[in-house]
Amino acid sequence: MRKIISPEEAEHRLQVIFPRAAFDTVLSSPQAGMAVAALIYVDAVCNAQDAAETVQWARPTTVLWMSKAALEHDADLQRAAWQTAAARGNKQVSELHYSWGVPFEPAYRDTSRETLRDETFKEWKNHNAIRERTGLPKSSSKGIWSLLDDFADLFDPDLTGDAFREAADDWRDSHLDPGTRLKAAHALLTEADKHAVKVNLPNSGGTTRKLTAGKSSLIIKGVVETWSTARLSKPVVLAISEPGDKVHLGEEKALLALGITIDVQNVLPDVIIADIDADPVHFWIVEAVATDGVVTNQRRQALLNWAAKQNIKAQACSFLTAFESRNAAPARKRLKDLATGTWAWFADEPHHELAWYKVSSGDIGSGIS
Repeated sequence: MRKIISPEEAEHRLQVIFPRAAFDTVLSSPQAGMAVAALIYVDAVCNAQDAAETVQWARPTTVLWMSKAALEHDADLQRAAWQTAAARGNKQVSELHYSWGVPFEPAYRDTSRETLRDETFKEWKNHNAIRERTGLPKSSSKGIWSLLDDFADLFDPDLTGDAFREAADDWRDSHLDPGTRLKAAHALLTEADKHAVKVNLPNSGGTTRKLTAGKSSLIIKGVVETWSTARLSKPVVLAISEPGDKVHLGEEKALLALGITIDVQNVLPDVIIADIDADPVHFWIVEAVATDGVVTNQRRQALLNWAAKQNIKAQACSFLTAFESRNAAPARKRLKDLATGTWAWFADEPHHELAWYKVSSGDIGSGIS
């Protein structure tokens, strides 16, 4: 059997798959989340081509009688026993719970089956998420519903983060008509825009860039808006990168004038800032650390190799590792790994920085080795 998923997590994923700004909320309601959890729990998942007699079918009461106590009994034999009891009736489910030593407290009353059957399941079927058994009336006491396997795949607990969102995008592309896909894409962009982190670029006539919401983006915002303007004479943001090869170019004219090409397939730092008032132009290469990714000796060398391909000399490069706080776990864990000749900055203490360099008579106080 597939790994089970909690109703709450299923509901959260449904809201990503069917954003509420574009789809009826019945597709991603708490009851819909319970439906996904319950159908996966009883293994009511099939392929569109599977013979009907080989499919494990479920009925609305399979969802209505599900409970957190039942979901906690997640061994395959326990799940099969619950499915068998649910196919027989309410009394049998209650007796099974009693044998497990837990109360039978169904998630929903039987009177709510119409909403599930006539709205949620109907809409899922319209969007190729669930299969209905033919030849039986909707009011049949036999199970007639089973999640389609490629839809159920989206609820694998091991599929998380960007991988889940990419899979949800692929599923919509494969199963929804162009108009519905467009509505969904617009809704997702609107939702993302509401939570985006807006970064004001220095010396760019009010130019802004919107980054995906998150701790890393907030650190980048601090580096660009506060650190760079305090530390550098005339900072110009050349590029900001995000996960997934997403790159926000800063001043493209400056990139062209400096002969720099941003190759997203190559080593790429989180932020590249040039101090164009320095002579020669000095480049700051910044890594924003929300979880990991400090400028170690190895990372510093990789970034210097990248710079060399841009005809940027090593002595024209400086490196900054930016953290949320000195008290943040990544800082406590990784400060010891900073490369020689680099700096550290903390978003909650924006007017200070730390330097880590080898002390010698020739460069005491310079911070550059």
